[in-house]
Amino acid sequence: MLKTMVMVSVVALACACSDAIRVKPQVFREVCKDAPIGGTTSDVSSNLQPQVIAAGMQISVSVAEDSSLNRAYTIPFGCGVEFAGVGRIRVCGLTTDELTAKIKAALERDFFQHATVEVAIESVLASTPDRPQVGVVYVLGAVGRPGPMQIPESDFTVTKSIIAAGGFSLFAKGNNVKVVRYCEDGRKYETYIDVSGIMKNGDFERDVPLRDKDWVIVPQKTFSFF
Repeated sequence: MLKTMVMVSVVALACACSDAIRVKPQVFREVCKDAPIGGTTSDVSSNLQPQVIAAGMQISVSVAEDSSLNRAYTIPFGCGVEFAGVGRIRVCGLTTDELTAKIKAALERDFFQHATVEVAIESVLASTPDRPQVGVVYVLGAVGRPGPMQIPESDFTVTKSIIAAGGFSLFAKGNNVKVVRYCEDGRKYETYIDVSGIMKNGDFERDVPLRDKDWVIVPQKTFSFF
């Protein structure tokens, strides 16, 4: 079986949020208010589009033309996964549709005339007896340890999630952290938090509590040499 190395760049969730309703942080606190802060991960595929892959998740890949390629993968911290018949792909930050397209293109280039590929997110971090599941949030971008994390308490905030993710990386733009929330009725909201300011000045009353399946995206600073 011919294997082809396919390398892809991390795609931020922010690219898929053009249809989000942008609100101020104080308003964001109230959106989806009827939904519980905690939740289960068994319904991870519902009401959340697009799905973004992160470390700690388990995904399944199926190829209709060759069932021997069908298997489940647990996404490691490094985010690189060796796919049968394709090669190694860095998957964190890709939606399931984007990863499907990458695998399909590689298989059709070197293996099949036409490939029918399906990628699905099967689970995220599981509950444990000593750490019951309150919910899961996803921290992506310029932090030390991007990926999903369990909500350990009901007042788990954006700033706490950054600290739990290893803090900002060297070139993080910490004054413009994006938070995305999906409501059960399909609405999608986004807001921007000055986490650097909150940390520097101790203005923790400006912090925003997170809910199950929220996304926190930390951008990088841009530099111009011209």
